[in-house]
Amino acid sequence: MEKDNRTIEHGITGEKITFVESCHETNGEYLKIKVELPPNGDGPPLHYHAAFEELFEVIEGELAITVEEEERTYTAGETVKVPKYVNHRFRNASNKPVTFYVTLTPGHYFEESMRIAYGLIADNRVNKQGFPKNPLHTALMLKMQDTNITSMPKIVQTLIFGGMAKIAKWTGVNKSLERKYLPDYLIANKKGA
Repeated sequence: MEKDNRTIEHGITGEKITFVESCHETNGEYLKIKVELPPNGDGPPLHYHAAFEELFEVIEGELAITVEEEERTYTAGETVKVPKYVNHRFRNASNKPVTFYVTLTPGHYFEESMRIAYGLIADNRVNKQGFPKNPLHTALMLKMQDTNITSMPKIVQTLIFGGMAKIAKWTGVNKSLERKYLPDYLIANKKGA
């Protein structure tokens, strides 16, 4: 997988993400991505973000979005805004592809986390479900994308994954992943942060 490509592909599910407007292009104000989800493609489990809100805009097809406990299907031209701390998930519940934009405000480190995740998949450094074989990688990515999974006890995410993310930083695992999977402009922006 080329580090500088604007589009990355999940090697197991076929999901594609295109970085339409990267954080470095918006001075960190937001990140806009285009997601192409294959038929019956599953998104992440129910989760929330504390660091950013998300705006979903369907371009083509049907996108099922669950907000808290209510699932609704959205079609081309429809949008839904998910504020910080609100539980949500998305999936393609149809037998046709769906394409949609997601704008994350502010952009946080979501692009970096997805580039690392998809890079690990391309390098076969994940299990059959697509989760990194190295738990330090999992902890780092969850921390970078500020993903809090609702089915996992908060204490596990805070203490165990939070602690493992710190260990990964102390031991340089994060720098190794960044050098391997991130374009130079993202690494340069992190130096100034």
